[in-house]
Amino acid sequence: MYVILGIALILTAGLRGFESTPDTEGYVAMFEGTADAIQELVEPSFTFITTIMNAMDFDATSLFLTYAIISVPIHLSILWRLSKDYPFTILTIYISYYFMMHEMVQIRAGVAAGLFLWAIYYYVEKRKLLALSFILVGIFFHYSALIGLVLFVLKDKLPKWQKIVLYLIIPIGLVIYFSKIDISYLIPDSLTGGKLAVYRELNDKGIEDELSGWPLERNPLIWMNFILYYASIFYNEYLSERCKYVVVAIKVQAVGFLFLFFFHGFSTVLANRLNDYFSIASILLWTASVYAFSPKIISKLISNFISTARFVSSMLFYALSLLYM
Repeated sequence: MYVILGIALILTAGLRGFESTPDTEGYVAMFEGTADAIQELVEPSFTFITTIMNAMDFDATSLFLTYAIISVPIHLSILWRLSKDYPFTILTIYISYYFMMHEMVQIRAGVAAGLFLWAIYYYVEKRKLLALSFILVGIFFHYSALIGLVLFVLKDKLPKWQKIVLYLIIPIGLVIYFSKIDISYLIPDSLTGGKLAVYRELNDKGIEDELSGWPLERNPLIWMNFILYYASIFYNEYLSERCKYVVVAIKVQAVGFLFLFFFHGFSTVLANRLNDYFSIASILLWTASVYAFSPKIISKLISNFISTARFVSSMLFYALSLLYM
């Protein structure tokens, strides 16, 4: 059943219409070589795939299908590995938001995010070389995967002072976010291969407004993650006894929030993309929350209810994006 659902997800992502998500038309333009500023952000893997598909005279559907064939199995295999006790519960969590975000919208970053989830798994399992390998492979699919190396400074312990720091990230970050403070000038363009300059160009031309997505104050999905984040910190000892990936997942999610808050003043697109990349770790936190309730059937019902709410919210989010962007 798990494999059959995986095939269905591949076909759903690979055979969708060209106007089905906010980013799809942009990918079609990149595939056809008609994009301008965005074209400078294309990774070697994307160029390789599009070159082959164009040489075979295929249309952009072949691009989406290829990425779905790569990304969906990467995600589903690690989800199975991370939660053998509740494989379909974690699958519903993935479908509720991350499938849409990674396989239907950010297809390049989606592959990198799936590989990063594998990196988190191997990092916690003390197989750091394998963890590093998955992050490095992810860079070929999306350059933002390079920032995933921050994983190696995160420890699987959570002393009291770190809890305080983690608690303060959101309130301080919200002040920074709504103040639109730009800290990008602290990062030399030479360290990013000129990518910061490209995002500035997107912003200056107004292209970013079409790509940035729904603002934080009207995005219920992010606020759900805020609540999950605080609950996970508060109950981390209990949850960690049942899911050893919780502490690292909390810290990875915190890093995502930092990028969301501190890069918003420079580029909303970049801030959201980096947050989405690190927020793949919240799959672990949503799954671990199943252990917070008893009996288990109640936990599953609550988890499925939340997943349904997230799914409906994400569908409305993208429907409104298509209407107004």
